[in-house]
Amino acid sequence: MSDAAAFSQSLAEQAPDGPLLLALSGGLDSSLLLYLLINAGLGSRLSAVHVDHQLQADSQSWSRFCQTLADEQGIELVIERVAVDSAEGLEAGARDARYGVLLPLARAKGATLVMAHHRNDQAETVLFRLLRGAGVRGLSAMGEHSKQQDVSLWRPLLGLSRESLEHWGAALSLRWREDPSNQDQSLRRNYLRHAILPALRERWPGADATLARAADHMAEASELLHEIAVQDADRLGVTGTVLPLTGLSDLSLARQRNVLRWWLKENRVTAPSAAVLEQMRTLHLAAADSQARVEWGGYAVRLYQGALYLALRDTFQPWQGDACWPEGAPPPAVPHWHWTQQAKEGAVWVLRPPGDLRLRPLSGSRSLLRNGLHQQIKELWRAAGVPPWQRRQWPLLFRHGEVVSVPLIGVADGEEPGHSERWYLLPGDSTAH
Repeated sequence: MSDAAAFSQSLAEQAPDGPLLLALSGGLDSSLLLYLLINAGLGSRLSAVHVDHQLQADSQSWSRFCQTLADEQGIELVIERVAVDSAEGLEAGARDARYGVLLPLARAKGATLVMAHHRNDQAETVLFRLLRGAGVRGLSAMGEHSKQQDVSLWRPLLGLSRESLEHWGAALSLRWREDPSNQDQSLRRNYLRHAILPALRERWPGADATLARAADHMAEASELLHEIAVQDADRLGVTGTVLPLTGLSDLSLARQRNVLRWWLKENRVTAPSAAVLEQMRTLHLAAADSQARVEWGGYAVRLYQGALYLALRDTFQPWQGDACWPEGAPPPAVPHWHWTQQAKEGAVWVLRPPGDLRLRPLSGSRSLLRNGLHQQIKELWRAAGVPPWQRRQWPLLFRHGEVVSVPLIGVADGEEPGHSERWYLLPGDSTAH
C-alpha cells in the first residue's frame, strides 16, 4: 500500500461525524485532498465550495476547473464570487472575503469545514505572526481540529510537507492549477515562502517541522492560559459583556491581562494593541463615579459602578428620536434595542398603558409622578443601577405631553398597572460576531 493510500485510509478513521465541506481552490493541496477524501469513502457526506476572488482575469477558468473536478467525483460544488476589500492589505482582504463565504456556508450545512493547509503553511503562519508580534495564542497558529465562529474546522494535511503532497500528486497523475499570484513576492506571505523559508531550510533543514512543533507548544500553553482565565473570570463574576473589577487587582499583572484577553475573545472581539489593553486594565483606577472609557476600532469598553461594559462603539450612542405608538400597533423601532413580549435574560420590562402614546428619550430633569411626588427619572434609573448610556437610549412613554411609563420603573400615578400591556426591551447584538 502506498503512503497516499495508507493516509487516505486513515482519513476514514479520523474524519469528524456529519457533513464535510471542502474548501476547493483548484491548487495541488485541495485537489489532492479531494482525491484522498473520496478514496477514503467519504464522498457520500462530502461537498465542496470554491471562492472566486476575481483578482485575476481568468479567475472563472479556475471555477470551471473546480466544477470539472467535482463533477468527476460526483459531489456538489458551490461557487461563490466575492469582492475583495484591500484597505487592510490584499492578503487580509482576500482571507476575510474567503472566510466570509466558507464559515456561513458550513454553518448553514451543519458541516465541518475541511481545509487543505499543510506543514509548510503552518511554518509560514508561525513566522508571519511572530513578525507581527503575536502572543501565545497567535503563535499556536493552526490546529488540525479547531473552531471558528461556531464552525468546526478540520485540517487533515497539517502534518504533511508540501514536498510529500507534490510527490503524491505526481504519482497519482492528478491535475491541479498553479496560482500565478503565489509568485508575487510583494505579498508578505509569498516573500516568506520564496525568500525567507528557503534560506532557513538551507541552514536548518528541519525548519518547517521545528516551527510546527513550536506551534504545538504554543497551543498547549494557550490552552493552559485559557483554563486559568476561565477560573479567574469565574471568581470575578464575569457575565457576557460585563466584567466586574472587584478582585481584578488581586491578580498578578499577567493574569489581569490574560483574563481581559479571554473576555474579549469570548465576546468575539479582536484583542486591541498592548497599549490599549493596558488602558483597559487600569480603568479601575478611575474615580468611582467616572464614565471612563477605552475605545479602539469599532469597539468600546466603559466603566460603570466598578465593572467594565463591552460593546460596539455605536451601541453606546444616545437615541434622539421621537415616535408614535398608536394603540393596537406594534411598538416603533428603537436603536440598539428591540421589542418582545417574552421575558428573556437581559430584557428590560416596560408597562404600556392604554391609548395612543409617543416615545421620546430622556432629556433634562424629566420626572415621573409616583406616590404623589414628581421624581426625577435619571435618579430613579441611577438608583436602579442603569448605566448612564442606557438612560439615554431607553424610550419614555408619553400621553398628551406627560410621562406615563418608564422602563424598569413602572407607570405614573393614575395609570392602572393591571390594564397595561407588558413589553420588554431586549439589547441588540452589542459585539461583532
